[in-house]
Amino acid sequence: MANEDLDLDVDGEEEPPKSKKKLIIIIAAAVVLLILLGVGGFFMFSGGDEPVAQEGAAAEGNDAAKDEKAAPPEEEREILEENAIYWPVEPPFVMNFEGKSKAKYMQIKVVGMSRSQKSMAAFKKHMPAIRNELTFLFGSQKYVELSTPSGKEQLRAEIIETVNDIIKSHGGGRGLSTVYFTSFVMQ
Repeated sequence: MANEDLDLDVDGEEEPPKSKKKLIIIIAAAVVLLILLGVGGFFMFSGGDEPVAQEGAAAEGNDAAKDEKAAPPEEEREILEENAIYWPVEPPFVMNFEGKSKAKYMQIKVVGMSRSQKSMAAFKKHMPAIRNELTFLFGSQKYVELSTPSGKEQLRAEIIETVNDIIKSHGGGRGLSTVYFTSFVMQ
């Protein structure tokens, strides 16, 4: 009796042990499928822009060949063909206000924009002269004038005129198209 096996199975059926190999294979296949879907989605969404850009460039090339006789002068063509180029005037200007005003100082960050490589190269090259003239320009401003939107717009026009005078006097092309205030603080 001690050597007898006790069979306590009531139904009489024996269940085979579950194999973990099938589970591991299913998980690995799911991971590989997710990776392939991710890579496929990446290429589908990121690679679609290149052919469109090349087709657009080819179309522009054909249009340029057709309109060669009606092409503007070299300097104008340079401006029309270029995308906008931005260059910040760094570091920001910090100036004191004269007299007794609410604000004691102002800090201005300026970014220049041009559509001409030649003008932007001159803008970068003559930055010390430009900073010098802008320092004098900002130092002569009054708080009352700059506290209005029209005063800021007037200052922006004066900046464009000042910078373009410097660029043109050094043979740097047409100059900047515009300038932007990226920060304008008066305290």
